[in-house]
Amino acid sequence: MWEVLATIFLSLNLIAAPLNFAPVLSLQEQNVNLTKQELSSSSKAPQKNNFDSWGVKITAESAAILDLASGAILWQKNAEEVRSLASITKLMTTLVFLEHNPGWNKSVTMQISDEVGGAAPNILRGETVTVKDLFYAGLIASDNNAINALVRSTGIAKNDFIKLMNQKAESLGLKNTHFEDLTGLTDQNHSTALEILQLAKIALENKDIQAATEKRIYNFNDFSGRAHKIFSTNKLLDSYLDIIAGKTGFINSAGYCLVSEARSKDGHKIIGVVLGSKTHEDRFQDLKILLAWTLNNFNW
Repeated sequence: MWEVLATIFLSLNLIAAPLNFAPVLSLQEQNVNLTKQELSSSSKAPQKNNFDSWGVKITAESAAILDLASGAILWQKNAEEVRSLASITKLMTTLVFLEHNPGWNKSVTMQISDEVGGAAPNILRGETVTVKDLFYAGLIASDNNAINALVRSTGIAKNDFIKLMNQKAESLGLKNTHFEDLTGLTDQNHSTALEILQLAKIALENKDIQAATEKRIYNFNDFSGRAHKIFSTNKLLDSYLDIIAGKTGFINSAGYCLVSEARSKDGHKIIGVVLGSKTHEDRFQDLKILLAWTLNNFNW
């Protein structure tokens, strides 16, 4: 039986070796789908180097790994399940914003209309900052107020901007992705792991979004001279992995979410996403072991 299974899996390039520090998935893990799937293919997909493991156990409800060069999906778990994407929404918000950027140096004063729930704001009501500062605060610290002020700076009404986000999703072929707000605070913003990988691939190819989401710390002064220092919500930037960039997300209905791009020692790039991890720390551990497992168990 094992010889038959091995032959089938090897022919599909679906088997990989386990990490020595990560719990290995068994054949009984029915929610893991290792069927190779391609988003696009312009180069040869990486090959698994042996067939001792299906992957690693994670707490996330949904997850997937994308090889950036070939577009091959290397690992997935419930990856077509529609789920809330929380603040990963901000990748789409900023992608659309860049098409309507009024200028990085334009000044914007924070208003009460920008204020929403979520994490504590980094820029207070009445403070005046540049559009660039809002952009960086929104992506690095996942500041919801900053994102609202950023969109306001374009002169486009909030509802019209959300329509543009949905039009962008449609133009990118993201059929299961939909937005009802700018920041991800509503569970009506939804997508799938596979479609988030497509969104992240496009967003992180943008030099402005990558420049923000790769930073651990960002320092700036408001127009009064008050110093601000903001910290990234993406703890993987401080891990042993070579993480290029990424975005976190959390609301109660979504669980803890994270998408990040990583690079191997040979320069090969992959993007991974986890949705619905159980705790704040679990999302980083879940994606860390998935990215490490993939980089260690595929040959390019």
